[in-house]
Amino acid sequence: MDKTFFIPIPEKSQPYNFNFFLTHYVFAPWIVEGEELVRLFKQSSGKFVLVRVGFKSQTSHLGRASPKALPAARGVHLATIRGDSPALTITLQSKTNLTEVEQKHLKDLLSWIFAVNEEVKYFYEVICQKDPVLKAASEEIYGAHLRTDPYVFESVLGVIMAQNVLFKRIYEMNRLLCGKFGEKQNFNGKIYHTFPTPERLAKTDISDIRACKVGYRDKYIKGVAEKIVREKLNLDDLRKVKDIQKIREKLIELPGVGPYTADLAVAIGFRLPTFHMDLFSREALYQFYFKGKKITDEKLRKFADEKWGKYKAHAMLLLTTNTDVWAKKLGIEFRLKSGAKNP
Repeated sequence: MDKTFFIPIPEKSQPYNFNFFLTHYVFAPWIVEGEELVRLFKQSSGKFVLVRVGFKSQTSHLGRASPKALPAARGVHLATIRGDSPALTITLQSKTNLTEVEQKHLKDLLSWIFAVNEEVKYFYEVICQKDPVLKAASEEIYGAHLRTDPYVFESVLGVIMAQNVLFKRIYEMNRLLCGKFGEKQNFNGKIYHTFPTPERLAKTDISDIRACKVGYRDKYIKGVAEKIVREKLNLDDLRKVKDIQKIREKLIELPGVGPYTADLAVAIGFRLPTFHMDLFSREALYQFYFKGKKITDEKLRKFADEKWGKYKAHAMLLLTTNTDVWAKKLGIEFRLKSGAKNP
């Protein structure tokens, strides 16, 4: 079966920059085909579904919620509030028919993954315009949202692979892990993979995991999978918990997950306001807000809480994306390279 439907982007979630999803942080098993993001999912019923996500707007012009905010964003899909009817276009392909319940599950999941109901209007139109740093950071990716992983297990492994490594390696590790241990299906003559399950990785020899160029992270990847299988954990149940500290505590119980890894997992796996501290985020705060002076993590977190509040994850996204490029507009040579764009 092939079925296409639309998910409207509400006004509160605009501006909405779909081009950002296509060009940044596209980790396997997601791939880009033309102007769509494509991924293979396996339903709890065992059915495989190839999902294609695109974007449409009824207007042919590039609308702008803030006319001066996007001078360089040629070709960007940007939904605004002026007469557009923007929507995600979702195409489900399956070799077997999907029930209405299965279709609704995927629709709801994709709405969440692609931040359809994430309130960003005030952040971009007010906060970014009053903050010279965020204004510079947002100009070329104005309307960017943070895409969330469908499963917490995927987020945890993703942030473990992101420890102490350049983005180029993260893309490669994800691609190799999915290609080797994800289930595969052929659609239209092309092979697509799912993300590996805990059960698959738990029974895999650690040397085979290491062969995916994950280095010392092999024991953590296998350790997390084994703990989930052994204790019959469902990490997605943590999404029902709204207390970030309790979520962090549970995540830190997993092998290889410390405070930084837990904070980043909360951001990309739970869509909750958090501000993780690593070399890159610290350097961004030092350079742009403290004139290069090193400040304790405690003071940095307090600064982020007080300055951005519930929008601190959005601020983090802007501050750590293409930083070495937009920092030059502020007269700063930022020493760390972002690597956020797809290789």
